This record gives sequence, C-alpha cells and structure tokens, in this order.
Amino acid sequence: MRKEQAQQTVKNGLLRRGNSWYICVKVNGRNIRKSFGADKTAALLALAEVKRERGRAKVSDDWSGLEALLAPKSQKTFAEAAADYMAERVALKESTIRTYSEHLKNYLLPQFGEMQIHAITEAHVARFQALLSQRLSPRRANSTVNLLRSVLRVCVRRKLIEENPSDGVVRLQEPRASVDPLTEEDLRKVLGFIAKRYQVIFTCLAWTGARPCELKALRWNDIDFNRNEIRINKARVKNSEGLTKTSSSERTIPMLPPVVEALSLQSQEPVKNMDGYVFTGKNGQPLNRGLDHIWATALKKAQLRHRPAYQLRHTFASICLTKGVSPGWVAKVLGHSTLQTTYRHYARFINDAEKQNEKIMQGVFTKSSVLASIQ
Repeated sequence: MRKEQAQQTVKNGLLRRGNSWYICVKVNGRNIRKSFGADKTAALLALAEVKRERGRAKVSDDWSGLEALLAPKSQKTFAEAAADYMAERVALKESTIRTYSEHLKNYLLPQFGEMQIHAITEAHVARFQALLSQRLSPRRANSTVNLLRSVLRVCVRRKLIEENPSDGVVRLQEPRASVDPLTEEDLRKVLGFIAKRYQVIFTCLAWTGARPCELKALRWNDIDFNRNEIRINKARVKNSEGLTKTSSSERTIPMLPPVVEALSLQSQEPVKNMDGYVFTGKNGQPLNRGLDHIWATALKKAQLRHRPAYQLRHTFASICLTKGVSPGWVAKVLGHSTLQTTYRHYARFINDAEKQNEKIMQGVFTKSSVLASIQ
C-alpha cells in the first residue's frame, strides 16, 4: 500500500504510475493529468512548457493556449493504429502486405506497439532509426521507418495527433544499386554451364531484360509467337502472384531470336503445368526459388566472379546501349517509367554508344566531302 502511494505521489507536477509518466497541473481550478508513456524527458519538457504558458495566461487572462496544450489526446496505441492501417490497405500486393507485416512484427511493434501514438516523439523515431541502421541495410531500415511514417501520417490526417513526429527524421543514405553486367563473351560462357532444364529461363532473362519475378509468373498465353512478343503483366514472389513492380512495368516486350528459339523448344516439352506456367521445377510447379543458386554454381564453373542473377537484366540493357540501341527503346523494354531511370543506371554504356555514333558521323562527313560542299 505504501509503495502504491509512493508511486502516485506528485513531485513538481510529475506523477509516475508503473512505467508511465504523467504531468499533473491545475488550470483555472481544474486538475488536469496528461500521460507521456515511459518518456520522462518528454513529460519534463511538456511540464516546463505548461508552466511558461500558465504564467503568460495569468498575466493576459487568456487561458485558451494552455487549454489547447492540455487538451486530451487520443489514447490509441501504435499497435491499434497500425492494425487499422493494415486493415484498410486492401489494394496492396500480397508481397507488400507480407513485407509490411514483417516490419511490424520484427521491429515496429516491439518498439512502439504499447505506446500511445501521442507519446511517440521525434527523439523516439530518431533513436529507433539509429538502432535499425546497426542491424539492417540502409534500404531495409528506411523501408521500416517509412511504414512508421505512413501510419503516423494517417493519424495526423484523422486528427488523432497534431503532427507527425517522424517528419524531422532524415532518411538514411542508400548506396546506389550496383550495375555489374557481363560481357557478351562471358554471358555465352556462363550460359553453357547452366543445367539444361534451366537454360531456357536464363536465356530469356539475358535477352529480354525481364525481372526474374516477372518470368516466374509467365504463362503460355502471355506469349505471342506470331508477333514474337511477350506480355509482362504480373509477378511471382515467394509462392504468391500479384501485380508487377510498378504500373510502367506492365508492358509488351519483343522476343529476340535467342528467346524465340529457346521458348519454341520449351513449348515442345511433353509435360506442362496445368495452370499454364512456362517455367517450372522438377515437380511441375512454378519456379519460386533456387535460381540464384543455379546461377552462382554456373558462374563458379565458368570461373567468373559472383554477381546475382538479377544482373542479367543489367547485362541486357548494357549490351543494347553499347551497340547503339536507343535509350528510349531500352527504357520501354525494361519498363522504366522515365528515361531518367535508364540514364541513372546505364549512363556509362550510353556514352560508349555515343562514341560509336561519333565514328559513324565522322565517316559520313569526311573532310573531303565538307571541303567540296564549301567550294
């Protein structure tokens, strides 16, 4: 009993109950108490601000500012706000929902779950981001904090809190995505070490610029052999199928001769998946994993340094651009929404193509032809 009374004793306007801190003040004869969760520093700062505002109110006899400062806040916890947020995101891809759920389960709920949303401060978010940066890559840490921002942004819009405490926390700088393509010679060499069953999908990855998740979702009715075109309109990630990465990723891409030949051979295979998937494993089910391992093994046999199978997309783009193919065409085939994305990733290969263009132009406009036109 004495211990409970000691915990509830008000000292300098502060009250501690369990692990929570409150400020207790009297305004116009009314006793007001406000919770700040486990953050004693936030409670002390708020108490100092209340005392300053109360002093101004006594002089001006205007208590509106103080009453607004102490207005009751939403008692909703972050866990409740996050649950509402996820329940309302019915249009998200299944893979995105899975990623968000992992962020919540592994990082956000253990840190903020039981905190009331009005008690979350910028300092909380900044410290959380700093801790994440020690455990995760900058990209994954930013993704986790972005989800926190989004949940709190909805709380602001619905007037549950006055401002988003994450707004002042700057994103971590992310390293630029590595573009490490193979040369044509190395590409032919490593494809020769791919197991026969998987040569077709790796050939298509190398000569379409498609993402692995896009080809894993490919069905035979997406392939038009008359027009030599492939329709990319879905993606498959971890046993679930959904929309492509972006709206611009939904596209039609041409089948170059190596792809036409490879897919024609694949179409003659006697056993086909019942759902029409083009690329399947030994069990006849659509491919979900294992490509990176197959690729890594082939690279090792070819005595080439390791790079992920995703680099085949970059290999396709770099070969096209180096040979002088228009960046606009490459951007369209890759599904880039703007040319800026293409230039950002592949500028050095475009420069190589421009040098080739210079040689062509020098051959067209020879010194003798220019002098003849002047004369």
